Amino acid sequence: MEKQNQHGADTAIQQIKFDYAVNLPTFLKSTGLTLVMTNYQAHKLMIIGEHEGQLDIRYKNFQRPMGMYADGGRLWAGFGHMLWEFANFSSAAEKIEEGQHYDACYLPLNLHVTGDIDIHEMESIDDKLYFVNTKFSCLCTLEDHSSFKPFWKPPFISDLLPVDKCHLNGFCSRDGEPRYVTALGKSDEPLGWRAHKADGGILMDIQSNRILLKGLSMPHSPRWYREKLWYLESGKGTLSYYDLATRQSTTVATVPGFTRGLHLLGDLAFIGVSKVRESATFSGLPITKLPKRVAGIWVVNITTGAIITFIEFTQGIDEVFAVAALPHRRMELFDFTHSLSHISYMVDDEDTKQVKMPEKPIELATPHFDKGNDLYTEGKKEEAIAAFKKALEIQPDYLPATFNMAIALGDLARYDEALEVLQEVIDKDASIAEAYNSLGYVYYKKGDIERARKNFEKAIEINPDYQQARNSLTILLKELKQGGGSRE
Repeated sequence: MEKQNQHGADTAIQQIKFDYAVNLPTFLKSTGLTLVMTNYQAHKLMIIGEHEGQLDIRYKNFQRPMGMYADGGRLWAGFGHMLWEFANFSSAAEKIEEGQHYDACYLPLNLHVTGDIDIHEMESIDDKLYFVNTKFSCLCTLEDHSSFKPFWKPPFISDLLPVDKCHLNGFCSRDGEPRYVTALGKSDEPLGWRAHKADGGILMDIQSNRILLKGLSMPHSPRWYREKLWYLESGKGTLSYYDLATRQSTTVATVPGFTRGLHLLGDLAFIGVSKVRESATFSGLPITKLPKRVAGIWVVNITTGAIITFIEFTQGIDEVFAVAALPHRRMELFDFTHSLSHISYMVDDEDTKQVKMPEKPIELATPHFDKGNDLYTEGKKEEAIAAFKKALEIQPDYLPATFNMAIALGDLARYDEALEVLQEVIDKDASIAEAYNSLGYVYYKKGDIERARKNFEKAIEINPDYQQARNSLTILLKELKQGGGSRE
């Protein structure tokens, strides 16, 4: 299949390079999908989409991204010693970038500290999240008062210890219940799975505790789909399915690498592929004999086994951990430090009658005004001015934003700009005490003490109870008494 070469554009990720099939942008556009993948090697969650006919890749930095699951406007991911839940805030998507269209914006909704447990695959079933706790060799759920709650463990596992006995890794449900798992070995000893990693893997039914398949080469990612039990045999680089009626396995496709991470949609399988080395962990695997091994995402037709399209990372990414295909033409994802996380809200449907989102201009402008105040307090004057301007774009007569912007301009010695915006207020309405108080401040910063005094006095004349102007005038008169009439 023909390739297109591309390099990461951001200077922070220039070490990441990739090739891709020339039809990948067209494929993403025609299907309306965006691909998301995790990589703990480079500490990246990556968004792979299409925009204006070009491949659009964005890199999000998180601590050791591993297992991931997306469904119904939610996305869960294991980052380091925490499990994050993101939600698609549709209102935030409209605010990401002016003039650009996004149809989804994922922001953090919940963070749960699990400790270091090497979270692998997970799935939300009836609003309960189940996840593979690989380090403790068990399947778990979340509880508010604990790091994790064990739900099931293989019958050959005795005590749950953080020593990765069998490398439990894959998990899926069937008919709304947790059902199938994969592990790299049947062992109750610390790292015991390594002794037979090339052919000791198992596929299990957790309802019956029965091993359905054994002798597998590093199996991952079981999926119940179209009445078949699909799985990846990573050591062979294959996608296969197991027919429970005939108890036979069929290999559908082989790709050039270690297969881990699987998303099935329609007739397509989105497969994560890793470039493993002949190391202690991967020695003896059939794929290490391949002349070339790659890292990326391969899209395969599950009916014919044909490769539809792919992206291959040629530098900076050697392993893919989890993949998901999300039904968004263009999406973004941010952590809790992003400004949109501060001003976006998710409420239950039953509460929407009383909890309303901002609609009026003043309601939409206020968050920008508040942000400007916070930035000013932090000493970030330029950023504060930009926030105040944004508030005024939405609500042009938002006078507090005007006054505070003038003060920030004065602090930066941009006196002419500050005087201009305040004079416009006075020209429209000469009875606003706050405008004269801000003028007094700007003239004071400029060193024009006499004009500062007159404006503070004018503010007090309009509003005799204006304590801030009185305090400023008192300080000014004290300075005049001590040192003369000008600060220049």
